[in-house]
Amino acid sequence: METNESIRYSIRVFTFLMKKTLAPSFEFPGGGIALRSVTSCLNSLEAGCKSDLSAERLNAYCICQVYTISRFDTGYLSKWKVSHSFGKKAVLRFLSNTQNKKYFEDKWLKGIGLSRSSLRIEFRDRSEHPLMKFIFPEYEENTKRRMHSSEVGFYICQVSTLLWTPFSPSCQTCQNGVRCKEVCRKKYAELYRLRLEEFKADKK
Repeated sequence: METNESIRYSIRVFTFLMKKTLAPSFEFPGGGIALRSVTSCLNSLEAGCKSDLSAERLNAYCICQVYTISRFDTGYLSKWKVSHSFGKKAVLRFLSNTQNKKYFEDKWLKGIGLSRSSLRIEFRDRSEHPLMKFIFPEYEENTKRRMHSSEVGFYICQVSTLLWTPFSPSCQTCQNGVRCKEVCRKKYAELYRLRLEEFKADKK
């Protein structure tokens, strides 16, 4: 991403996570000081990672910082400053992140109905592909759980959903998964291709 795009993207993702998990009324501070903090942070992050900042890396950074805030008592929010999450210590915190901590971050995300893949899809540039928003339509999960793994359930999915997706917890545990995957491939060839491509990219 270009610098200005990375800044806007990071602020959007951080704000989304804060609103979703800790403070529904949270608004990212405006003004030059806040902007300079984020800019300096991303420059340091890029240097530390020794590569351009991808959406996945920026997502991971914001997850790390908001998860850290969630570990403090509620009074911390009134004292929070941009530099706390977009300063030198915050960058070091992310760069030293361990697989063990990432496990707890993922567990935390799951507890609020999110995942790294769903966050990536949420903020993916929809102009890249018109079907991107259908990679993982989470609103279908309730339907997919009806009569789960049964013949009736398989029929319900065929007439009421966009079928198999590797991002769906319901699809992953369904006994009709292989059959549904094949129906999806034939019925929605381009969507099927896109889902496999995105899932593969998510595992890198």
